[in-house]
Amino acid sequence: MSNLRHSYLNWRPVGHLPGCRRPAWDVQTLRLERPGGMSELGMRAVCWSCGTVHDLTAHIAPDTDPNPDVDEMRSEANLRLTATWVTGYGQPALRSAGLWLHPGPAVLRRIGTPPDPVGYLVTTTPATPRTAADVAGVITRRRGPRGGVVWSAGVGYDPPTTTWYDLPSRGAAARWIAATITAHTSRP
Repeated sequence: MSNLRHSYLNWRPVGHLPGCRRPAWDVQTLRLERPGGMSELGMRAVCWSCGTVHDLTAHIAPDTDPNPDVDEMRSEANLRLTATWVTGYGQPALRSAGLWLHPGPAVLRRIGTPPDPVGYLVTTTPATPRTAADVAGVITRRRGPRGGVVWSAGVGYDPPTTTWYDLPSRGAAARWIAATITAHTSRP
């Protein structure tokens, strides 16, 4: 009986926001091995239409001696319901300087102001980047010495091969990346 209950009755539907025009889920999994034997497992479901994100992450500790006097790693799991402007992933890419800018997570914001990403992964096609090889560059923002927003751009990813700091705008950063890519590909 418990197998039947588990198969049907213990599960709950994953909801969209009211009025979602195209309710569909983009579901992805994550598996990372950390130093010390810790593993991270995850699954996220993103709706590109209504911007809902369901994120389930589990940190799995290796088998350890259950001695209560020892400060040891513990397994844990977290489920959060959030939005694409918080995660970055799930928002449409922006086109700038012939490149596609895929927004990252938003910086902290005041209520009533639009979300503003901390940075962008840059690609040469509109396809969502799935691996580091898909990324042509990175654009990030920070506060300058007088408190204004300044932008940095890098060609390549992890680490960028060429970088430029203190650009005045996101568009300027995209133009610099496009020009640098063109210069590198047009060399004999």
